[in-house]
Parts: sequence; structure tokens; C-alpha cells
Amino acid sequence: VLLLGTDPVLKTPEEKAKFEAIQESFFQGENVNKYISWEADRVLTALQTTLPDGKKGSKITKMVRVNKKLLTDDLAAQGIMMAQGDLAAAIGNPFIMVIPDAPKGQTPLDVLDKNPLAKHSAAVIESYLTARKYDVQVPQASDQLNEQVKMQTGLKGAEEDVGYQLAMAIGSDVYIVYAGQVQASGMGRKASLSCKAYETTTARLLGTETGYSQVRTSPDEVLIEEAMNDAIEKVLERLRSYWQDDLKKGLQYKLIFKLTGDFDEDQITDIQDAVTDQIEDMCGKNYKENVVSDKTMDYLIWAKKDEYSTASKIERKLRKELPEKVDGIKVQKISTNRKLLIIGIKEGA
Repeated sequence: VLLLGTDPVLKTPEEKAKFEAIQESFFQGENVNKYISWEADRVLTALQTTLPDGKKGSKITKMVRVNKKLLTDDLAAQGIMMAQGDLAAAIGNPFIMVIPDAPKGQTPLDVLDKNPLAKHSAAVIESYLTARKYDVQVPQASDQLNEQVKMQTGLKGAEEDVGYQLAMAIGSDVYIVYAGQVQASGMGRKASLSCKAYETTTARLLGTETGYSQVRTSPDEVLIEEAMNDAIEKVLERLRSYWQDDLKKGLQYKLIFKLTGDFDEDQITDIQDAVTDQIEDMCGKNYKENVVSDKTMDYLIWAKKDEYSTASKIERKLRKELPEKVDGIKVQKISTNRKLLIIGIKEGA
């Protein structure tokens, strides 16, 4: 749980180095036993081996269950790793939206309205997230939301993913998409559910897992909860790792510049150069150029939290300083949505 597997608790070199300083005492007697919530009576394997000191010994394998939350809380209290609350204080808790995977011809909102098990699955994930102090945003079927979604379809790639449109319209940082089924298995039924987390500003996949329930005669809702809890914890570990990595570079924003004026070729080139120079002034080399065309410029930037804690502060700086770099342009805000900022550039003094 600490160091191995696909999602170890200790991920960064700094965390592992701090743990090495205490690991000798940590693994002794009752210090470890308090984290073991269950231990099997049966030994799976017992093999002869050579111990580190050169003596003969046995390697014994058996099943145990570890109280991971208690483990991570204690490590955070000792300063080995960053607590969820400290991480949230440093960069702000991510806003997360949970939606079902929708078949072609339907929207996630349609699935939530018509499928009780899909709605229950969303409630299970949302409950899990709120219990861990994440900020959860719930999509509501309303005319206002539908209009917001339509506005987002003008963005490159938005029309390919309705879930992405919803997340952009609502203003979430991350959206989690889930899908699954409950089917007969042996003498009972078994649930399997997949869970994927995406970064909203880029639609980049942050983590994906599939969870399974045991074969039981329990109601489908119970099987779904068991399978979902198996998957969501691993996805959140990936999300936490991503957020820690981002913390080192700064707060991430997506900037889209729309050239709405009637500019000639030379003016367009000057504007493109000025935008790149402005971003480098603000972020150094911590940016990525996605699209540059005659009408649209699309960037991902990582800005210093102390200077640019909100998108509006970035917009204010662009509105003030870009016209100083290029004569005859006016900069105006088209849309601000948490970490998405759409800026219009038109003719004007």
C-alpha cells in the first residue's frame, strides 16, 4: 500500500525520502498492526528463502486488509506527505462533476433522468467525493444549462464529447464519467463499473479504473456501491498525483484568443507574436501552444498562484498590456469559466 502497486500512497521522491527516515520504527510491532483491520487465518503460500542477513527463513503470503485512510492521515500528521486539506489550501480544491457515459443519441442528463441505477451510481460517487472534502457540482437539466452547452460547442473538439461540453458549461475542473452493468453470475449477481476522470480544460485522461463487486444475492444498488467504491478510490489517487504535479508548475489555465476584427496578414502576425510574448512574460516557459490560426489562438498556461489566483486577474493583465504591444487593437473578455478564459481581440484604440 505504501510503496508498491499501481497507486502507492508514497509517490514523489520527497515523500519516499522522508519515509525512509522513519521506516525502521514504523514497521515494528504495534505501529503497523493498528493499520491492519482484518487478517486471514489461512496462509496462501510459505516458501523457503534467504533473509537479508544471510540466514535461512520463510516467505509467507496471506491476505490482509489495510485501513488506508488512517495510514495516510498519520503520514500527513508526521509531515511525510501532504494532507488533502493542505493540498486544497495550496491550489484550491478541484470542482468535480460526475456524469454517466451516454450512448449515441442521448445526453448524460437523459441517462440520469431515465435510468435509476445510473442516478444511484452518481450519488455513490458524489457521496464518496464530498466525504473527502472535494467540491462536487451536480448537472441539472435546465434551459439555462442547455444554452450554456450550446455556447461551448464553438470550441475546438467540444462537439465530439457531450460530457466535455457539460463540464465546460458548469465550470468544473475535472469531470468523472462512469459506466457499468449488473449481471447474473453463479448463484447470485455481480456488478462491474468503470470510472474515468478527465481534466476539463484539456479533456486529458487523468485516471481510469474498473471496480467489481462480489457475487451476491443483494439488491443491485448494493452491488453497485461495492463495485464503485472499489474503482473510485484508485481514480482519486491518480487525481491527487496530478494535482500535486501541477502544484509545482503553477495554476493551470486554458486561454483562447478569438480575432474578431478585420485584420490584414501583417497585423495578424503582429498579434500572434504579441500574444506569445505576453504569455512568456507572465509564465516563462510554463505554457503549451495548442492551436494558432488566423482567427484562433489556443494555449495552456501554468501561472504563479500568488500573482494569478483567478482567471480574471489574467484577463485584466492581458486587457491592459496587449494593446501596448500592438497598436490599434482592443482586448475584451468573451467568457470566463474558472480555468477557461476566452479573450476577443478586435480593432480599436
